[in-house]
Amino acid sequence: IQRRAAEAIRRIDPDVPLIVESNLLASPEMFRFLEPLKMKDVIYQAHMYVPAGFTHSTLGPYPGNIRGEYWDREALRKVLKPVAEFQKRHKARIYIGEFSARARAEGADRYLRDCIELFEEYGWDWAYHAFREWNGWSMEHRADSASGKVVPSADNGRKQALLSGFYKNGKK
Repeated sequence: IQRRAAEAIRRIDPDVPLIVESNLLASPEMFRFLEPLKMKDVIYQAHMYVPAGFTHSTLGPYPGNIRGEYWDREALRKVLKPVAEFQKRHKARIYIGEFSARARAEGADRYLRDCIELFEEYGWDWAYHAFREWNGWSMEHRADSASGKVVPSADNGRKQALLSGFYKNGKK
């Protein structure tokens, strides 16, 4: 379907960049099966929510054992390996269209830093999910240690991880 949609778009506009996702919610694993489109200006998108038990359910901490597996930067690198191999094999441009960790996730700031550093290492574009959509994802909120509630926060580790990614190499 994506190929047919891309072909239809190209008939109307041969120059607009196209974004194509892998299957299973843009899973990095599905890049093993993704076929590149034979057209110019195609950007291939993945989402990074692995391990989901950490990013969505706040099992953790990160780095640490999550559902019986140890997770750290090198474990994340293994998850992203199919994307990196696809990029290298097809000289593809990669965009991480979503990645996140909930405000209540212990070690979320480290997880975000590790993800961003890997994305930058591979030369990928990336976007955080999501600004002001839901307080649990919001960089403007943190988990209150006393109440356990997610509360507004002008500054927190997740926000600092994201800002440091924006200011890579000391440049705005």
